Amino acid sequence: MERLVSASLRQIQYVLAVYETGSIAKASRDMHISQSSILAAIDNAEQDLGARIFDRRKGRGVVLTAMGERYLAAARRLLSAEREFRHSLLISGTPHGPLRIGCFEPFGPIMMIDVLRKLRERIGYFEITLLETDQVSLKRALDRGEIDVAVIYDLGPDFDCTIEYIGRAPPHAMVHVDSPLARHDEISLEQLCREPISLLTLPLTTTYLMTLFDYTSQKPTIGFRSSHYETVIRAVSSGFGGTILNAWPANPLPTEANTKRLRLLEDLPAPNIVTADHYGDQKPPNLIEFIAELKEHVALGYRHLTPS
Repeated sequence: MERLVSASLRQIQYVLAVYETGSIAKASRDMHISQSSILAAIDNAEQDLGARIFDRRKGRGVVLTAMGERYLAAARRLLSAEREFRHSLLISGTPHGPLRIGCFEPFGPIMMIDVLRKLRERIGYFEITLLETDQVSLKRALDRGEIDVAVIYDLGPDFDCTIEYIGRAPPHAMVHVDSPLARHDEISLEQLCREPISLLTLPLTTTYLMTLFDYTSQKPTIGFRSSHYETVIRAVSSGFGGTILNAWPANPLPTEANTKRLRLLEDLPAPNIVTADHYGDQKPPNLIEFIAELKEHVALGYRHLTPS
């Protein structure tokens, strides 16, 4: 007699997340759900399999069993098929179908709301889900089929899918309006280093930003650190010192009061903003429209970096 599968697709995704993160606690944080929900998903999956999927060992997190390997291999095939099924429905749908977007966390306040507002004004209302997180988590979400597209920098993990160039994001400075540097429209890194630096500490971002200071003989004094883009801006606004940023919004953020963005004189390495998706050349209509709107918005924002 065939065994019935009681675990839902969502619960199967939870089990896969436990394997990918190495622990129930990390999977809970990554998926933004309770540990009890993760444990319930594992229990249901193990009942379906009739065997243990994980050995839970103190100090080692979870260890995949041989039967667990078979289960996860089948789970990946099932989730891939589900994603293809959903893609087929979206491609044959209308431009007003739902769109699930993931973006590198700073992009949320900087550009996503403005882009999506203009998109809705142009093509009409449609349901939007926005996931704002780091790029490693975005890769997982895209591979699991939890988002339709990721808006990222071309730094960090390799997104094995369709990549589309949106625009270059050269580094620039931000200082308090009372800083002597605010009298200029462009400054050097050496000048910026005369002030304490407020540093954005998202994964991969810190390494990139600190590498930029290798282009000057004067090393920075880090006076403040935060993993949140808007918190770093608030720190500059409150007189904590200057900072280096990449994303330049088309319109100033509310948190930018008492600050000024400045071009940097040096020709510094710059990441590109790109989108990643699994649709290839069969993107649903509203995703095509979203990417076009995003390109226009990014180009508008970075006009500030071209001296007049």
